[in-house]
Amino acid sequence: MKAKKILSLLLAGTMVLGTLAGCGAKEEKAEGGKIENPEEISAELTLWDASWNENITPGLIDKFNEEYPNIKVNVEFFPIDGMTDKYLTALTGGSSADLLSINNEWVSTYATAEGLLNLDKYIDENNFDMSDFYDGAQTGVTVNDSVYALPYRAETHGMFYNVDLFKKAGYEEMPETWEEFLPIAQKITEQSGGAAKGIAIPGGEWGNTSYQLTNMILCSGGSILNEDNTKCTLDSEEAIKAANFFVDLYQKHGVVPESIMENDNAAGRVLFSEGKVASFMSGAYDIAALEELNSNLNMGTSLLPTFEGAERKTIFAGWSTAISANTKNPDAAWLLAEFLASPEISVEYSTTFSARKSMETNEKYVSDPLLKNLAEAVKYGEPLPVIPQISQIRQIMYEQIQLALSGEITAEEAMKTSTEQINEIL
Repeated sequence: MKAKKILSLLLAGTMVLGTLAGCGAKEEKAEGGKIENPEEISAELTLWDASWNENITPGLIDKFNEEYPNIKVNVEFFPIDGMTDKYLTALTGGSSADLLSINNEWVSTYATAEGLLNLDKYIDENNFDMSDFYDGAQTGVTVNDSVYALPYRAETHGMFYNVDLFKKAGYEEMPETWEEFLPIAQKITEQSGGAAKGIAIPGGEWGNTSYQLTNMILCSGGSILNEDNTKCTLDSEEAIKAANFFVDLYQKHGVVPESIMENDNAAGRVLFSEGKVASFMSGAYDIAALEELNSNLNMGTSLLPTFEGAERKTIFAGWSTAISANTKNPDAAWLLAEFLASPEISVEYSTTFSARKSMETNEKYVSDPLLKNLAEAVKYGEPLPVIPQISQIRQIMYEQIQLALSGEITAEEAMKTSTEQINEIL
């Protein structure tokens, strides 16, 4: 009943879409199994993909057709804005594409809504080896011990820093801990008379803010929920310590831009490119954007700092290919999902990093000093709790930490109130 209630809340704000390309009306669910003669399969598929893959996917489909010439693939691209609601409406209405490129955070919601094909039979009966995927990637696509998508893209956050501003302050690189970072941020801010702040953190957009706060909590040894996702742990000593640090960067130390309450990560990227902040937290996807904004920017990347005595942990994020539960061509769809998740192809498909551990040392990553550190960070990633309530949880965290950033409550009060509210929806 609780899962149905969550789903109804998600659907309540979703506008009914017009006719969507895909599988047709909702009928019998597809089933997987052993594929005996894959080269003989003939079908026409539709793949819904992200708009940033528009210059990548067509070439990969050409390679797929070299192996499977009788499977025609039509690709439609969508921007990230509104994508999750569009997908959810189509999946629950039986009108989605055969395959969808999806953020791993959406898997639990879509699977709970019975919109995705359970891939266990395909994996078991075709001896598909899941062990090469990062643990975080496997966990992110697994709901109630069943796999609902094949990962191809992996990423987590690291730190971007302005090499010139760091050197002017007497530092060569990003330190290992947040405690060591603070005096650097203070010195950079003081030396510039406030023209360049030590770090940009977002406070004006729920996704970016909750994400970066969670990274700090993980780097303190804390967590959002306990191991079986039945209880919120944001009231722990570790989580409160991280939240205090997050808020104090702005409220107490003044090393964050005054526009924090309006800023998202895109604003932080612009401020960093303009030399108005010396560092910000982000992923490999921002390298090209920063180079386009300022080709002369002397930047470095590093692993995310931890708090003293804590192990390094960050959010493992990524994208995977899922198959609609209503596809008319499940075998052909499996072959395409399997192809896109294969080691070498996943390197080409991902605009960040492959979800395959065997590709960690791929030349694409190790030859670029900016990518190298961020690629190493992936191994420290762990996914957000794989439950349908995760978006609600992050929204609660955002609303409470905003109150703390604005000075209306303390960071400790924000974490304790978040804990109470989150426990109510678990």
